[in-house]
Amino acid sequence: MRSFSYFLYENFDPGLEKDHPGNPRRILDAGADGLLSRVADFAPGTCPAGRMREAFGGEAVARLTAAGALREEKGVLAFDTPVFLEEDASVLRDFSARTAAALADRLWEIREKLWTAVGAVRNGFDERRNLYHVLCGMVFDGLFFDWLDRGGAVAVSRVHPGGLDYLSVIYEDCRALRAFSDGLLCSYNRLTDGKTALESFGDADGDRFDLYRCFRLRERGALPERFEAAGRLLDALPRGEEKGLLLTEVRSLLAGQGCREDCAAVLDLFGYTEGGRVCVPVFSQEDEAAVAHVAALVEEALYGPVERTLAEAREGLDLTAVRHGVPRGEIANELYHVLFGGINEEVVRRGLAAAPPYRTGEGRFLRCIEC
Repeated sequence: MRSFSYFLYENFDPGLEKDHPGNPRRILDAGADGLLSRVADFAPGTCPAGRMREAFGGEAVARLTAAGALREEKGVLAFDTPVFLEEDASVLRDFSARTAAALADRLWEIREKLWTAVGAVRNGFDERRNLYHVLCGMVFDGLFFDWLDRGGAVAVSRVHPGGLDYLSVIYEDCRALRAFSDGLLCSYNRLTDGKTALESFGDADGDRFDLYRCFRLRERGALPERFEAAGRLLDALPRGEEKGLLLTEVRSLLAGQGCREDCAAVLDLFGYTEGGRVCVPVFSQEDEAAVAHVAALVEEALYGPVERTLAEAREGLDLTAVRHGVPRGEIANELYHVLFGGINEEVVRRGLAAAPPYRTGEGRFLRCIEC
C-alpha cells in the first residue's frame, strides 16, 4: 500500500471550523491511504466504484468524494485533486530544472533594482533579509497568485459540498517526491486575525516550531513533546481567545504600550521576541509602497513567462493528475508552487535574498510580523 502526504490551502478559519464534519483535516489523513492507493493502482478511467465500496465501505468513498479527493463518473472512480505519485517525480524534476533557473536569471538581472526598492523598508534588517520575506513570501506566495488568478491561469478556490472553501494536494510519501512536497521554499504559516500576522516562511521539511503549527496540532489533541511547553502557556490564556489576545498584544507591543506577561512568554518561546523585544522583521502599512515597488518589478520581469510556462505545463505534462482529468487550474496551482519554490531556491542560493537556516525536525524557515 502507498502512503501519502496531504497539503491544504484553506480559505476558511481552521480554528473556527475545526469541528466541521467536512473539515478536510478530519478526512485527508492516513485513513484515506488505502482507498487512494487502490485508485492509483488502476489506469485512469478503469477503477470500478462498486468494487471500491465493497472493499472500503460506501462511507469512505463518499467522504473522499465530498472532500474533492475523488470523483465518480459512470461507475468509475478517479482522482479529482492534484495527486503526484512516485512515477510523476521525473516529470516534475524536468519541469523544475527546465524553468526555475531561467526565471531566476531574470530576477538576478534586476537585483540592484530589487535591493533598492526593498531598502525603503526601515525595520532594522538588511535588504536581503527583507527581500526574503517580501519577494519569496509576500510576492510569490501572495500577490503573484492574485495576478495568475485574475488571468485565469490558476485556481485558488473551490467550495466543497460541506460549504468549506479549500484546495488540497496529495503527494505519495516517497524519497523521489520529497524534494517537491517538503523540500522547496514555498510554504507560508500565518497566524492572523486579518490585521496582524505572526508568520514564518520556508520549506515543509518537518513540524515547524511556529504558532500556526502549534494551534493546528493543538486542535487535534495531545501535542508532540517539543510543543508541550507552548501548549501549557496557551492553556493559561483565556480559552477560545488565545489567538485574538496574542495578536492584540502584538499590536500593543509594536505601538510601544507593552505586552501582557503571559502573551510575552508565548512570543519569546516562538522566537518573535527576545526578552520582550521584537527580534524579527516587522512590515507595517508604512512599508506598503516598498512592497508594491518590489511587486511591480517582479510582475514586469516574470508574469508573462510564468503564465506561458503554466499554460503549457498544465496541458502538456504527462502527470497522473492530468490523465485523471483533475481541474486544470488546480494542477496549475500546484505546478506554480513547484515553480516559485524552485525560483526561491535559486534566489537564496545566489544571495539575492537571505537563506533561511535549517533546524533539525523543522526544516528551513524565517519569521516575520505583518501589521
